[in-house]
Amino acid sequence: MIKRVVPFLLSAMLLTGCWGTKDIDHIVYVHAIGVDYKDNHFIVYVQFINFTGLAKAEAGGGQQKVSTAVGKATGETFNIVTDNIYPSVQQRVSWGQIKAIVFTERALKNAPLEDVFDVIDRYNEIRHTLWMYATKEPLDKLFSTVPLLQASVYFSLLANPSDIFRQNSFIRPIRLNRFVADSDEPAKTVRLPYLTITKTNWEENGKEKNMLASSGICFLRHYQLQTCINRAKLKGLRWVEKDIARTPIYVKDGEKVVASISVLGPKSTVSYKLKGATPEFTVEVKAKGSVIELRERLTEKQLIALAKKTVEQEIRDVYELGVSRHVDTLNLAEVVYEKNPKDWKKIFENNELPLTNDWLKNVKVELSIDTSGERKFTPH
Repeated sequence: MIKRVVPFLLSAMLLTGCWGTKDIDHIVYVHAIGVDYKDNHFIVYVQFINFTGLAKAEAGGGQQKVSTAVGKATGETFNIVTDNIYPSVQQRVSWGQIKAIVFTERALKNAPLEDVFDVIDRYNEIRHTLWMYATKEPLDKLFSTVPLLQASVYFSLLANPSDIFRQNSFIRPIRLNRFVADSDEPAKTVRLPYLTITKTNWEENGKEKNMLASSGICFLRHYQLQTCINRAKLKGLRWVEKDIARTPIYVKDGEKVVASISVLGPKSTVSYKLKGATPEFTVEVKAKGSVIELRERLTEKQLIALAKKTVEQEIRDVYELGVSRHVDTLNLAEVVYEKNPKDWKKIFENNELPLTNDWLKNVKVELSIDTSGERKFTPH
């Protein structure tokens, strides 16, 4: 008799572990957080996502539209704001699936950002690998923007920037843990991707479609916003950025584009030497590319010369733009600090950045063409 009862009791005890669980459609999941700041108060937006349709699609149930909702709360501290979300949400809230956090420019300028990161660090449900962004767009509008073809926001730019970066490498995405680590470095200028809403590029079902776009970078030092710059003015950054997988060169002869080259995995090094108390920096770029478009009859030598000139000018342009805005766009201070902290203290007295156009002495570009496609170069 005992032998029969014991297995029954054990199985009953094991089953009790599932009685407290909830179905995924009984919980609302925070997918992204937006942080604004006004009149010494935090204004926080949360984008909720419903995973029910996503689960059906992944199980082979076909395309399912995944619904989203946006909530808003205000409070004196970041923790008070998040607590103010609970009274009206009417379901249990899960913070364990957050993919992104977006700060407005106003929050980056005025909010005590350390308070936000302190709460996130202490709350064990939130992962430190979520993606970080800046924006000037209204956060409710930003979070109401969904991908094409009724796809889930789970696959949007907010949650999956790495796939886009690998295909067309330009503005490198940054995770929260990397942002905090870089902001704590004494010589580092942090590059935070900047999001906008494009309103004229896309249509869906005959109607204008709003879409998210990574349209620039906000530069910060020690959690303080310096400036935000449009991506069109930042082409030179990709040549000194890490993990660039694939990026194009639109080769110019004067003001006219004469060719397009697809570059895979460019590598760069930055070095310096002191001339008295003045540093002279050299940027070296090595890259291989394939010709995608050839609009003029050029020899390979002519094309490479023009492409190298284009890359050099892009690097110099982004550096000089930083000088005009007192921003170390190329992170030259970090190079000095890593190689010789004594030189860094000498050059960057009181942690100021006395940048001048003369500091960037040399830009050296080594470029080779692997293939030119079916249309060959003009013979020498």
